[in-house]
Amino acid sequence: MRAALASVYLAAALLSALYAVLSWRRRAAPLAKSLALITAGGTLWSLAQAVAVWVTSPDVALAATYAMFPGVAMVVSGFFWHTTVFTGRQVSPLRRRRALLLAHPVLLVAAVLTDPWHHAFFDAVSHTPDGGVIAHPGPLYWLHTAYCYTLIAIGAARAVGAMRRAVRGHRQVFVIFLIGAFVPTAGNLFTLFADTGERQVDLTPVLFLVTAMMWWWAERYSVSARRMPVAYGQVIAALSDAVMVLDADGRILDANPAAVEMLAAIPSVADGAPVGRLWQELIGPQLAAAIAGAGQQMVTAVNGAVYDVRVVRMSGEDGSVVVVRDVTELERLRAELTDQAVRDALTGVYNRRHLTAVLRRADRLLSAVMIDVDHFKAVNDTYGHAVGDEVLIRLAHELSDAVGAAGTVARYGGEEFAVVLPGVGAEAAADLAEQWRQRCVRIEVATAHGPLRVTFSAGVAQLDPGANTDDLLRRADRALYAAKEQGRNRVVTDAPILR
Repeated sequence: MRAALASVYLAAALLSALYAVLSWRRRAAPLAKSLALITAGGTLWSLAQAVAVWVTSPDVALAATYAMFPGVAMVVSGFFWHTTVFTGRQVSPLRRRRALLLAHPVLLVAAVLTDPWHHAFFDAVSHTPDGGVIAHPGPLYWLHTAYCYTLIAIGAARAVGAMRRAVRGHRQVFVIFLIGAFVPTAGNLFTLFADTGERQVDLTPVLFLVTAMMWWWAERYSVSARRMPVAYGQVIAALSDAVMVLDADGRILDANPAAVEMLAAIPSVADGAPVGRLWQELIGPQLAAAIAGAGQQMVTAVNGAVYDVRVVRMSGEDGSVVVVRDVTELERLRAELTDQAVRDALTGVYNRRHLTAVLRRADRLLSAVMIDVDHFKAVNDTYGHAVGDEVLIRLAHELSDAVGAAGTVARYGGEEFAVVLPGVGAEAAADLAEQWRQRCVRIEVATAHGPLRVTFSAGVAQLDPGANTDDLLRRADRALYAAKEQGRNRVVTDAPILR
């Protein structure tokens, strides 16, 4: 029995050592170093158990029993490290607490080395007939055991929590991880509390081979190091959108870095960290109103920033998740593209498509003025198209300035412009057109042959409420041709259409 048990321990030690070497050779992988530490600890633990079982000298057996505990510390520390990385937590906090993690192995080694004097780790040691020893746990042993199981419990809880947050395709990896952690834990509990006769049999280091094999398989084949499960905190921290979790009272329970930065940029009632604060304390009334509702809203803040706010009520929970995206630049570009779609590329005034839309929406008295540059073909032939373009640009700007917000100026085609004047009758529209004509006569365009001045002819037509808008521009155009036939550089009014 002794030889068979020692052979099992020795085989476990050799396999653990092989696992440790293979894992260390892959130490660039995030989980390789922690797995190497676990299997190295299992090697020492199994080897010490093999010696303790095989020898017939009580002193050597006791020394081997003491020697297995540094291996135990390595396994437990490695387990906690492995769990930290595997569940997607940042390793930097672990590095900052390295002294605390090292305290247990150092104190454990000190306790077992000095135990022959204080007997606080093993309060008694019994000898077996075959030369072995049975160590009876003392208070320091139970303190060590409680510490180990606390770390194991924390690691298991992290794995369960990460499994609940993980995407469906990664959950089976956590199941494998938890099974691998449970197997040696069950074996150790059996060793601690089961009565196995005179010589205690500890299968824990052997069962850690099962753990190492399952974890190694999970890390190598089920999910690669590049696709390790990612924690919720890392996911929201990587988002450029501001993400906040609120309780039922509007208190911020969590906020990612983008949310902290966004809140810092908004003029707030009080400064400071957002977590734990009421949402209403940190933002203006516009965003507060959006948060009070649900769904998706576009909100413009006092500082002019535009935010896309999405509020999702958590099912079964008295709280909500708020996602805020700064779309100020996007809205600016959207408005710019929308404006470009209805503007003439050369002159900057509205295009014919927009003019048609304005007329379709007309539901009250309005007048239309059609304007055509006199002798424009001669301008192009004599001075070139660049000068012709400059004439159109100067005329369009002059008309826009003169009309202002009272009407709509559009390039109708070529050298022809149309002006729509809502709420203005034909007589008043003709008076305005005459003012524009006199104003535009003073425009001078520089050319190689000296300053160039041009004139325009205009036709005015009135549309009464309820009349057909399709005929309006045709009638204004007819009046325009009448102005040209009468000698150009003048304004002619067409008779209004009555209901």
